[in-house]
Amino acid sequence: MSSSFKPVAYLKSDCPFCFKLVMFLAEAGLMDKVELVRIEGTDEAAMNHYRELLQQKTREKASFPTVQLDEDSYSSDSEGLIQMFADQYQIDAATLPGLAYYKDNLFPAYIARFKELKALRAQVAES
Repeated sequence: MSSSFKPVAYLKSDCPFCFKLVMFLAEAGLMDKVELVRIEGTDEAAMNHYRELLQQKTREKASFPTVQLDEDSYSSDSEGLIQMFADQYQIDAATLPGLAYYKDNLFPAYIARFKELKALRAQVAES
């Protein structure tokens, strides 16, 4: 990352991966190190705008969170981003109790419900 460039995090409001990244940034005291662009998941126009923007920039299907690390570099791997910021600012992410609780308890439960809902939607679509 360039020392003069402030990373820009594109975050979808109802995204558990985005929440995990924000939780880390907040608990590590790094919220002022990243510019946050919050996208309301129910705002289709905004979602489409940012999906198109990120797809043009990354040449990949847009996913959230996506962080612009410098003028030409982007990452959408929440765990990789947490590790990168932790390394950069010499923070042991494993010592952050709120993040650990989220990752060990709430996050897996959310992902399980998401998979169940996806399977139910597929069943309804088939019938």
